[in-house]
Amino acid sequence: MGKGNVLNIAKLYFILEWIMWIAYINLLWIGSVLLGLVVFGILPATVAMFTVIRDLLINNAAGKDIFKTFALTYKKEFLKSNVMGFIMLLAGFILYLNFVFIQGIEGISYYVFFTGLLFIVFVYIITLFYLIPVYVHYDLSFFQYFRHAVLIGMVSPVVTIAMILGFILLYFLLNTIPGLIPFITASTIALLLMSCTLAAFRRLENKQYAAPGIT
Repeated sequence: MGKGNVLNIAKLYFILEWIMWIAYINLLWIGSVLLGLVVFGILPATVAMFTVIRDLLINNAAGKDIFKTFALTYKKEFLKSNVMGFIMLLAGFILYLNFVFIQGIEGISYYVFFTGLLFIVFVYIITLFYLIPVYVHYDLSFFQYFRHAVLIGMVSPVVTIAMILGFILLYFLLNTIPGLIPFITASTIALLLMSCTLAAFRRLENKQYAAPGIT
């Protein structure tokens, strides 16, 4: 067997292994969400999913510890992740109320308030994209996670664009093959976000060798 064939087989095995991991993690996520009665299970299950995927991206050998890592993280982060989720949900609800409120404003004041709210919504979306990856990657105080998520997102526009393009590609894939939705959706989103944010983290961490970074 030629060297080229061996490499092709290794690449195929690598791809199939990741497909298996993604499907398995997605099933763990669904089961853990249900275990937490959906409302209280979404955030700890999502944090556990991102933690596992981060470990896989950094060290493929961690594949054998997927269930153990997922279960331990789910239990450990159950309360803290739900508090974090409640804060983001509350912030989103307040934004919605503000949009409803400004509908009654007329004239130039409406456009001033609307523009300001659009900027806040942009910051909110950036926080949604980066918060959990930052949470599972760094060891910070609780509210520093929100600050770091915003700051890293703001200085990483290329990474954010890559995330959006990834979402678009995933949408077309699932729209083409809807049967994949229950098997890969959540874990593929986590893989996309974690892969992109790890690239941003490495870039910022490398810059810290030459100059002070985010603290």
